[in-house]
Amino acid sequence: MGFPYDNGGTWTDVSGPIFMGAGTSAPGMYALIGIIICIAALAIGQRAEAAKYAKHK
Repeated sequence: MGFPYDNGGTWTDVSGPIFMGAGTSAPGMYALIGIIICIAALAIGQRAEAAKYAKHK
Protein backbone atom coordinates (compact mmCIF):
# COMPACT_ATOMS: atom_id res chain seq x y z
CA MET A 1 0.00 0.00 0.00
CA GLY A 2 2.77 2.47 0.83
CA PHE A 3 2.68 5.81 2.54
CA PRO A 4 -0.09 7.99 1.02
CA TYR A 5 1.93 11.21 1.18
CA ASP A 6 4.86 10.07 -0.99
CA ASN A 7 3.55 11.83 -4.10
CA GLY A 8 3.86 15.41 -2.87
CA GLY A 9 0.60 15.91 -1.04
CA THR A 10 -2.00 14.88 -3.59
CA TRP A 11 -4.52 12.16 -2.88
CA THR A 12 -4.75 10.83 -6.43
CA ASP A 13 -2.75 7.64 -5.80
CA VAL A 14 -4.39 6.71 -2.50
CA SER A 15 -6.45 3.55 -2.79
CA GLY A 16 -8.50 2.19 0.06
CA PRO A 17 -9.01 3.43 3.57
CA ILE A 18 -6.08 4.71 5.60
CA PHE A 19 -7.76 3.55 8.83
CA MET A 20 -7.27 -0.22 8.82
CA GLY A 21 -10.47 -0.83 10.81
CA ALA A 22 -12.77 0.93 8.35
CA GLY A 23 -15.66 -1.24 7.29
CA THR A 24 -15.30 -3.56 10.29
CA SER A 25 -16.64 -3.52 13.82
CA ALA A 26 -13.52 -1.69 15.10
CA PRO A 27 -15.04 1.84 15.22
CA GLY A 28 -18.03 0.55 17.17
CA MET A 29 -15.79 -1.35 19.57
CA TYR A 30 -13.59 1.71 20.13
CA ALA A 31 -16.69 3.81 20.79
CA LEU A 32 -17.99 1.23 23.25
CA ILE A 33 -14.66 1.13 25.09
CA GLY A 34 -14.68 4.95 25.29
CA ILE A 35 -18.25 4.99 26.63
CA ILE A 36 -17.38 2.43 29.29
CA ILE A 37 -14.32 4.42 30.37
CA CYS A 38 -16.36 7.64 30.61
CA ILE A 39 -19.11 6.00 32.66
CA ALA A 40 -16.51 4.43 34.97
CA ALA A 41 -14.81 7.80 35.49
CA LEU A 42 -18.15 9.43 36.32
CA ALA A 43 -19.08 6.66 38.76
CA ILE A 44 -15.71 6.72 40.52
CA GLY A 45 -15.80 10.52 40.75
CA GLN A 46 -19.33 10.53 42.13
CA ARG A 47 -18.39 7.94 44.75
CA ALA A 48 -15.34 9.95 45.82
CA GLU A 49 -17.28 13.22 46.01
CA ALA A 50 -20.11 11.61 48.00
CA ALA A 51 -17.60 10.19 50.47
CA LYS A 52 -15.90 13.58 50.91
CA TYR A 53 -19.26 15.31 51.35
CA ALA A 54 -20.39 12.79 53.98
CA LYS A 55 -17.10 13.17 55.83
CA HIS A 56 -17.29 16.98 55.75
CA LYS A 57 -20.89 17.06 56.95
